[in-house]
Amino acid sequence: MDDLYKNIRPYTDEEAAAVMPSLAASPLVASAAKVLYPDKDPDYLPGIIRSCRTVEDFQVKVIAEALRMDLELTHSTLSYSGIENFFESDGSVGSFVLLSTHRDIVLDPALVEYTLHLNNLPKTEIAAGDNLLASRDIEDAMRSNRMIKVVRSDNPRIVYSTSRVLSSYIRAKVASGERSVWIAHRGGRTKDGYDRTEQGLLKMLAMSGSGSFAENFAELRIMPVTISYEYETCGALKVMESITKARQGYYHKQPGEDVNSMLQGFIQPKGRIHVDFCKPLTAEELSLADSAQHNEKFRILSEILDRRLTASFKLWPTNYAAADLLAEGDRYLKQGCYTVEDRERLVARCKHETEGMPEEVYTGLLELYAAHLNK
Repeated sequence: MDDLYKNIRPYTDEEAAAVMPSLAASPLVASAAKVLYPDKDPDYLPGIIRSCRTVEDFQVKVIAEALRMDLELTHSTLSYSGIENFFESDGSVGSFVLLSTHRDIVLDPALVEYTLHLNNLPKTEIAAGDNLLASRDIEDAMRSNRMIKVVRSDNPRIVYSTSRVLSSYIRAKVASGERSVWIAHRGGRTKDGYDRTEQGLLKMLAMSGSGSFAENFAELRIMPVTISYEYETCGALKVMESITKARQGYYHKQPGEDVNSMLQGFIQPKGRIHVDFCKPLTAEELSLADSAQHNEKFRILSEILDRRLTASFKLWPTNYAAADLLAEGDRYLKQGCYTVEDRERLVARCKHETEGMPEEVYTGLLELYAAHLNK
């Protein structure tokens, strides 16, 4: 199994332990230490990393603690629901494909893992694009955090061959009951507030199946996961990207842009955050999709998933206030969905975030927040 999956699978305990000394000495860790532990000795975080002997050590001592500190430093709070959906009828913990909304490069899976950690549940493996691995230090850190490397390429042959390997790996993990796998429901973060599942992702997951459409997806046990942020991470940057793409027909990322987005998402205040683990897809839902013809099966399944994700999204005062601001009215204010203070905070946040940008970015940011009410 290792020969086939060696280049994409997470590090083993031995591999993780071997990279801890070099990771502890990296500029990446030095920068993180200044943000997370400004009052402690510069060797505090490197020392913790050097003490890690297993993947679990690294996840608990470093990653979970870093996220706890981030929530504290950015005055963000976390709530969650649906933990009961991980348990089988006999009380054991099942394995699933956690198909998640995608708003932040690092925080989305990190918040899921942290929630599982808080509830003493097994952590998942995390599927993430190799475009995020801008340096060896980042790759060591992420693969020591149970990352599955998703190969990105413009070459159709490479995409096909690597997708087959990835699909096989995910199915082997979940179907065997060894471990759940987190994967975003689309490639790239949602930029407009409409969480749409990509049919191409579903086709990738189906590639490794040997049964009928319904049987193949039943084996994967897909659990939709919705992560709702009160304040959108990197919101203005997402809007600017959308505007540029609409004008030019394309958008080329600059070197280091993904890393900057990862950092910005981490240090920006997120306000309240809610993670909802939905009930896994049912046999009836899979049968409905399977009754369609050919590619229509994937379209129907993606629509089922989108309805599930939309229904479980937690609406915040920011969403209602943005809708009223765009309509130049007070419909939701009168309904008690937010306060005048909530609206003022949103306006201040959006103006600060879009400072120096065209006015249309400010409007686009409000539209991103208000999109949740138009689904």
